Amino acid sequence: MRRSIFPTCALLGLWTAGCKSDNTLAVVVDRGTGATVTIEGRVCDPDRGTWLEGAEVYMHLFDSDGALYQTISDESDADGIYQLVDVPVDGVQLVYVQYGNQVIDQFDVQVPEGSTYVTLPDPECGGTDATLAVISGDYEDFDTTLQTMGIGNFDIINGQTGDELIQFLTNDAALGAYQAIIFGGGHLEEDVFYDTNGSDVDHNVDHVRAALQAYVEGGGTIVATDWSYDVIESIWPDQVTFLGDDTIPDDAQRGDAGLVVADVVDADLKATVGNAQVNVDYDLIEFPVVESVDASTTVYLRGDVAWREGESSYVQSSSPLLVSFTAGSGTVWLSTFRFSANTETTTKSVVRSLLNGL
Repeated sequence: MRRSIFPTCALLGLWTAGCKSDNTLAVVVDRGTGATVTIEGRVCDPDRGTWLEGAEVYMHLFDSDGALYQTISDESDADGIYQLVDVPVDGVQLVYVQYGNQVIDQFDVQVPEGSTYVTLPDPECGGTDATLAVISGDYEDFDTTLQTMGIGNFDIINGQTGDELIQFLTNDAALGAYQAIIFGGGHLEEDVFYDTNGSDVDHNVDHVRAALQAYVEGGGTIVATDWSYDVIESIWPDQVTFLGDDTIPDDAQRGDAGLVVADVVDADLKATVGNAQVNVDYDLIEFPVVESVDASTTVYLRGDVAWREGESSYVQSSSPLLVSFTAGSGTVWLSTFRFSANTETTTKSVVRSLLNGL
């Protein structure tokens, strides 16, 4: 699982004086008037084994009265490299590394006498051996679901914190560390996958969509369940036609809760499951309803689903409930039902088959 990356006192060569365990400000160095040095280093996200882009690396300089007079900073590039320029050679320098709104590392640097340019040794960047990344949300308990299916090799990405979610979804290296990315319903979507009120001034929506599209086309797999269907609709709108207005987020979420007897219409899945029908449990008050799919989209389950608009009730006959399609070298899966609600029904074999194939 994703965690804060505080160091365990890993050595950084001659220039590291020792690790720190808290992130409080401290007097670093008096106001320098003499020689300066450039410090270059790298930032690693050890959970994913990738060099971390977009981390803010900085140090605070205080004078003899304890007043802050300068902050020297740089942002790590695509290779995780940063440079702190014009650092006074006045002893120990305390360096902070921040990613999003969290300080993830801090360490002391002792500059050797007479140095003008110091390159710190690369930190260990072994990474995780996880192959799945799960975007956490309010409506899917994937921790339990995956473990129930015998899958423990996954990392959790916080889908409730916008900064962390956007940074992950727009980092090609971070995405590429995983074979598949699973979206559980209830994660943040506004200003991530769509912008309904013009508040996305940083154009994060465009960046997220482009990065995920590139991830799939490069061979990655995306799985979206239930309320996270907006991920699919916003990036690949032509592959699946949802009920309602495609330009309005969540407008397809009109399905009535209940048990749906689904036909297993894919021959390979039918052979794997060993049944022509399975019971699909829609346990939330509403779920996305699919009207039809593109000819290139494969349908695995179909069923008659009840849906509501105001006081009126309708039935969508033979609605696709589980589908997939290819994009470039990768694959996108859409399930209109929650996996976690179907680990005790006959649909468990369908969920197990899909997850074990990732």
